[in-house]
This record gives sequence, structure tokens and C-alpha cells, in this order.
Amino acid sequence: MNPFRFLRNDGSTSPLARITGLVGILLVGLLVWLSADPEAHERFHPDAGKEDHHCVVTEFAAGEAYYLAPVIELRPTEALLYEVARSAPKEVLREPVAYVLLPTCGPPSLAA
Repeated sequence: MNPFRFLRNDGSTSPLARITGLVGILLVGLLVWLSADPEAHERFHPDAGKEDHHCVVTEFAAGEAYYLAPVIELRPTEALLYEVARSAPKEVLREPVAYVLLPTCGPPSLAA
């Protein structure tokens, strides 16, 4: 599957991408309109005024969404318990190096 199927070779969007975006905008606009206007919602559903009515419009108006992600259950498997022996930290000391400049010194000047 081509991940760039909505792009042309010159980098602009294809007509299919524009149509898909327009359809998405129109569907969200329809959801907003139906959730704000109960009479328009009743034209689609005769039982829209009842409290036990649940559809996309009522869920959208309540701030909910239909999630398409699957529910993943993680069941614990056999746990292996073991003890790690901890040792004392080793002290690491550097040997003094003669070519390291002192903190008060800077690099040599190039001006002659």
C-alpha cells in the first residue's frame, strides 16, 4: 500500500484527497448540526427524544466517540523471581594528565 496515495509527484494533493477531506468535513458538520438541533435529529430517528436513545449523534453531543481500536487483554504469565547480588560501587579515579589545561587557562592566542 502506497502511503503517499493522496500526493501527486509534484507534492500537491490529489483530487481524491480533497474529496475525502471535504466529505469528512461535511460529516462532522452534519453531526454538529444534528446534535445542536433536536428537531432535525428527530427527522432521522423518530425515537430521538427518548432518554434511552443512543446513536452517533447523541454520543457526539455527549463528547463520546466510537473507538475502533481493539481491546487488548494482557494476562500475566509465569513470573520468574530471582535475587540480584548487589556490589558496592567502585571508585573510579582518573590519573592526572599533563596536557589538560587548568580551569583558569584558555586556549592559546593566534594573534602574533
